[in-house]
Amino acid sequence: MATDRSRRRLLAALPLVAMATRLRAGDDAAPALLTCWADDPKRPRRFHAGRPDRPDTALALPARGHDVLWHPSGDGSAVVVARRPGRFLMRWQVATGETLARFDTDDAGDDIRLEGHLCASADGQRLFVTESELIAGLGRLGVYDAATLERLTAWPCGGIGPHAVKRLGDGWVAVANGGVLTLPETGRLKRNLDRMDPSLTLIDDTDGRIIAQLRLPDPWMSIRHIAEGADGRLAVALQNEGGPSRPLLALAERGGPLRYADANAEQQARCGGYAGDVLALPGGFAVSCTTAGTTAIWAADGRFLAAHATPRVCALTRAGDRWMATGDGGDVWLGGADLMAAPRHWRRTEALDNHAVPA
Repeated sequence: MATDRSRRRLLAALPLVAMATRLRAGDDAAPALLTCWADDPKRPRRFHAGRPDRPDTALALPARGHDVLWHPSGDGSAVVVARRPGRFLMRWQVATGETLARFDTDDAGDDIRLEGHLCASADGQRLFVTESELIAGLGRLGVYDAATLERLTAWPCGGIGPHAVKRLGDGWVAVANGGVLTLPETGRLKRNLDRMDPSLTLIDDTDGRIIAQLRLPDPWMSIRHIAEGADGRLAVALQNEGGPSRPLLALAERGGPLRYADANAEQQARCGGYAGDVLALPGGFAVSCTTAGTTAIWAADGRFLAAHATPRVCALTRAGDRWMATGDGGDVWLGGADLMAAPRHWRRTEALDNHAVPA
């Protein structure tokens, strides 16, 4: 088992190592990414997943994709899940575009919709996908066979509107319950803003037992995305659903409560009220402030460090010790190990979607 886990960690690190090597070599091409994209950010008609720099091998999607994940087997395949409220989960061979497995919510024994994010179990045999049932909108963590995408079971995740899910270093799984109720008959309309209950739920990935739930004092700050620092500190990116201005980042020490990161009024104004993603960095965290067009950097202890202009930014991912970001206008930014320094910038023609990982 120890050998298998070491092999999986090595395979997972290979894209980061390869990208860092290319960057050190001075390659001026935009960093290679695995992501979803559309043909137009305003009136999209065609949707794909794969490497934007290799469109001939892209996977055609039936609708917008959201989160992507290199398959834990390390065989060069990847998995994409639909944007919420979503219907599909697909595994494909990235080098060829060949579909290897597919799940559609019509094939489920329950009436469910997918909520846009997934992660792999520690042993790589299962995938965890955020879901909601369609009657009351209760959140679940769907458990899928990693090879076939067969839906095995589902566990309650302790809230409404689950979105991001992340496997933590201690083996637990964290789910960001946004606390916002939406139902199929009204699409993405928010139906319960007067009684929101966002939370960060920690789940035992062996049996689905809820270990803990962490909450902020402000119920209108929806918890959407999750990162984990090297020291085990958790960070969540937030979206303000109508309350007073607050920082878009909250932190939790291992076993401790959630607390807001630091930001004065001017810094909060530069970040706006909507975060699209969060990323752990050496010595800090990055948050993509989508509507404000800013990538904000906080130190690991919660001190505000910098705000970089990145119009329509959303996706955040790592390239070695550097951070990368993308926007739906086709923009790609690469920040350096110096978190205060302005990032490099490239422009692609695709409407890059909300999440990405190194290719």
